[in-house]
Amino acid sequence: MKTKKALAALAIAAAVALAMAGCSSGGSSGSDGKPVQLTFWSGFTGGDKQAFIDLVDSFNSSHPNIQVKYTLQPWDSIAKKLPTAIASGSGPDIATPDYNVATLLQYANNKLALPLDQLVGSGKDQIAPGVLPTSLSDPFSVKGKLYAAPANFATLMLYYNKDLLDKAGIAVPTTMKELQDDAVKLSNGNGQYGIALADHSTIAMWPILIWADGGDLIQKGCSALNSKATVDTVTTWSKLIHDDKITPPGLAGQDADDLFAAGKAAFEINGPWAAGAYTKAKVNFDVAPVPVGASGKEVTLGSTVPMIVSSHTQHPKEAQEFFAWWLGKTAQAQLAKAAAYVPARTDMANDPSVTSDALVKAFTSQVPYSRLYLPTEKDFSKIDVDIFTPAIQAATQNGDAAGALSSANTQLNQVLGCK
Repeated sequence: MKTKKALAALAIAAAVALAMAGCSSGGSSGSDGKPVQLTFWSGFTGGDKQAFIDLVDSFNSSHPNIQVKYTLQPWDSIAKKLPTAIASGSGPDIATPDYNVATLLQYANNKLALPLDQLVGSGKDQIAPGVLPTSLSDPFSVKGKLYAAPANFATLMLYYNKDLLDKAGIAVPTTMKELQDDAVKLSNGNGQYGIALADHSTIAMWPILIWADGGDLIQKGCSALNSKATVDTVTTWSKLIHDDKITPPGLAGQDADDLFAAGKAAFEINGPWAAGAYTKAKVNFDVAPVPVGASGKEVTLGSTVPMIVSSHTQHPKEAQEFFAWWLGKTAQAQLAKAAAYVPARTDMANDPSVTSDALVKAFTSQVPYSRLYLPTEKDFSKIDVDIFTPAIQAATQNGDAAGALSSANTQLNQVLGCK
């Protein structure tokens, strides 16, 4: 991730230095009777890849006058190539520039993304006001203008191994204290762990634990890593890891997933994309809301990827039509069914496409409690990779959470420009 962010920063700097001439590749304008061709660069190369390919195919089948050419490439490649490609006029009409929402700020400020205010409205090929959850529309807006639509939306829940809990006579925990106590009981010192808790190369798990107890990474523009709530939370979990061995320290996201898939961890906090692998591995699992912590409030992570329209596209109208269809109920239902993603709409909680699938229904129920991780921080990578992750790793390895967080607090304030 660190390398990808460095590439992105260099690429965007190079892009804005180019002469902003030309236009995005898009093929026919439609005036010759041929379909308008839209190009779409995407980084969804993982387990949900086919779901997105099928979604684009569904659009093409139902829109003979607009055809979308969907090109998959790694996120690192997009980060390096996309800004310069858009600025030079050789880029795609539509793209997912990054899996980190904060990157959108660079594209908006450098005039590489087209404002999408016309996407919201009551007309044809528009999304009605209030349909997009504010947890998505707010981070996708810059200076009051909407610059992206959600390519997907997911929440995280507590996965649990039913066999391990039943064998130990343990009920599904509803509070963080119960989860901590259960994790200790279910760790047997012989290869079985109470929880698979990753600290790097992963969807954010530790911020959820901190939020649940009322802590945070940043508050009012300054570091909150040395706040009592944050220090107390990290101290508690670090001691459980260091002293009680509830999880192997230093796990990457894939390591944690593999541990749960092997039936060697009783709990893991993860998104809907993990369910397929666990089903394939024949794990007898289910999901539950993330337990409530000291804050007394339910909270979990929301995860989304921004989807933008190039500021140099020749086909803004057709791109908007594609976005409106993508966010429509039919497309959102297809994505939910194929990959268990939560519909990125506020009006589908009781839709049959959601209620008929227990997993989708469960993850959808967590939308009101979800929040994004550092969605507006331009230095997201430095904060996450260079400051927060090393602090958590240091805390769990030596048990000194207060010391690790104190050092990280100083570093974070330097990045934030907060004295």
